[in-house]
Amino acid sequence: MTKRILSVLCGIVVFASSSFGQKKNLIGVAPFKSNGNPEYITAIQNVVYDAALKVRGFSLMERDKLEQIRAGIGEASPDAGALSQAKSMGALYVITGNVLKANIEAKPGNLPLNISTVNVADVLFDLNVVDVASGDIVASSRFTAAGKGRTAFEDALKEVTPAIDRFVLENLKTAVSIAQIEEKNSNGDAIRVLLVAGSLAGLKEGDEFRVYEITELTVDGKKMHRKKTLGKVAVAKVEDENFSVCLVKEGGSEIAKKVEGGAKIKCEIITE
Repeated sequence: MTKRILSVLCGIVVFASSSFGQKKNLIGVAPFKSNGNPEYITAIQNVVYDAALKVRGFSLMERDKLEQIRAGIGEASPDAGALSQAKSMGALYVITGNVLKANIEAKPGNLPLNISTVNVADVLFDLNVVDVASGDIVASSRFTAAGKGRTAFEDALKEVTPAIDRFVLENLKTAVSIAQIEEKNSNGDAIRVLLVAGSLAGLKEGDEFRVYEITELTVDGKKMHRKKTLGKVAVAKVEDENFSVCLVKEGGSEIAKKVEGGAKIKCEIITE
């Protein structure tokens, strides 16, 4: 369930994308909320940053631009204007975090009379992915991990890192367009389409995309967007920096009808 969020940017660490297509897109990571040890909070944020960098097509934004964004946002928790600013710079999403627990405690060991102690680390935090255009939380998850011994906290982070990677990869998607239908069969079904994404996005033969139509619904007085899956395409040839020819694997009839009818069609990569 998505929720409206207005206070998401209190100084952003931002990532820039070579992007699918021709324009650059940004993803921001807002400083995490927490009253805990700053060193531990920073370590958790760094794991999230690393996960974002693993998403194909994204790279770290220049430091001077980071300072410009920070100056524009200020110290106080911003309102919708901050989201508008991020959007104007091309931002698609902002990752926010709330660290509920990140500490190390010396606890009794297993030896008789509790003579020995052992370090035990507990980590508990929430991550949200905010759609900058709508201000909605499009994905959220809670993460927990524990470690024990001399490297207790480091071991806890190693334990939770794969889950963070999966969460980020699954929810940070750049939508691309179908430029045109390249070929149809005798029934009028699309069998080849031209995708607005090429070598600049790091695409290669065999990459698969989910094709969907974006429709707008009004629910309880609120406008919401729905992604209705139409089919699936796979890259057959990367033509240049900006275009690739794709074979239609599923939904050729619906894809042809919707594209030619001028519907709002987008594609998201489903292979990593």
